[in-house]
Amino acid sequence: MMITIRVLQVPAELPEGYWNFFLSHVSEERREQASRFVRLADAYRSVLGEVLTRVTLSKLTGQKPGELFFTRNKYGKPALSHDPNVQFNVSHSGDWIALISGVVATADLGVDVEKIAPIDMKIAERFFSLTESQFLAAEPAEMQLETFYRLWTLKESYIKAVGMGLSMPLDSFSMIRKADGNWHSPEAASYPFLSLRLDQGHMLAACSAGEELPAQPDVITMEELYQALI
Repeated sequence: MMITIRVLQVPAELPEGYWNFFLSHVSEERREQASRFVRLADAYRSVLGEVLTRVTLSKLTGQKPGELFFTRNKYGKPALSHDPNVQFNVSHSGDWIALISGVVATADLGVDVEKIAPIDMKIAERFFSLTESQFLAAEPAEMQLETFYRLWTLKESYIKAVGMGLSMPLDSFSMIRKADGNWHSPEAASYPFLSLRLDQGHMLAACSAGEELPAQPDVITMEELYQALI
């Protein structure tokens, strides 16, 4: 089965009825976590990320969203406890939630979305490989911020796919832009990568272990998410 990437834009404010409805469809642990967030936006991202995951994986497994149970490996990567062939990975930042999923023979699916904000480019020297740092430094000044976030999200998507978390140093592999504009990693030659802007303020990247990726994500609306649970 082909891999899908679904993205959901998080609203600034949800009607109370919608919010309570979505809260009722996540785990008790998630509800408790949401209640501890100081910022409502953080609670929205956390809860809606689980709702999007449950709705999407329900279609892949044939089980109801509420019947799905999750486990985590020792590095924190989530998995379905009762269906190891269904792989997924979720990320959220700023206004967006992204989910990659599919029924694949390998657990290696990763996705990362980041809100683009001004940063000190010296951070690249700390976390990027020498190849990447030199590539970034050679980019035109007006392109450096975009290139930084492309590199960062691509690298995060790979680390999340491998499922080793921060135990895999970001500078232990390099992302390289090919002549056609696509990206690859010599250390992960079999992995296809996807890199694109979701909008002017957010960057998305995804990767898989040899399985073809979609050219674009599917945009899911809040109403579609709501209807899927009714």
